Amino acid sequence: MVNDYTAHQKKENEKLAAYHCPRFEELPKIEVYMDQLIGILEEYLTPFENPEEEKTITATMVNNYVKQKVIEPPKNKKYSKSHIVYLVVIGVLKNVLSISDIRNLIKMQTKQYSLSRAYNFFAEELESVLNVTFGTRDFSEANSKKERTNLSKLVRSALLSFANNVYVKKNIYFMLQEQKKKALKAEAETKE
Repeated sequence: MVNDYTAHQKKENEKLAAYHCPRFEELPKIEVYMDQLIGILEEYLTPFENPEEEKTITATMVNNYVKQKVIEPPKNKKYSKSHIVYLVVIGVLKNVLSISDIRNLIKMQTKQYSLSRAYNFFAEELESVLNVTFGTRDFSEANSKKERTNLSKLVRSALLSFANNVYVKKNIYFMLQEQKKKALKAEAETKE
């Protein structure tokens, strides 16, 4: 059947439905160097990648975000918790929004709320939309949060776009892998 998930695909969907985005308080309290920063970001963002895709965040990308003034330059080559926050948000949203739109969304959020509150809202919403997209598939749940400002709707909509983008890409990847396996199996059977 076309709608049947492979065991691996089902496991991946369940893992993403249960994804935990670290809250502001859970992020490293100490400043980190570039290689440590990339390691932290990979831990948080790799679950959204497919094996054959390019990395979500690289050192070159971080340097470009500094040059584009999307994030502040590091101090003494060290990156702070706020850098991590900005880069997590960028890493999540860059496949559905332009860097300019991401920068504007961050500015609007941090103008209205503290960085920790804005980021924690982002993290909660990310978990919520991933649970809906990879779990229940009941999209009415994605709108059940108390906070319903125009800004919260923008963040929620951006995250729904992200989650659906990841869902489509991952499931296409798994379906193609399954087709390749079946084709190889059929080829092997015809040679026997």
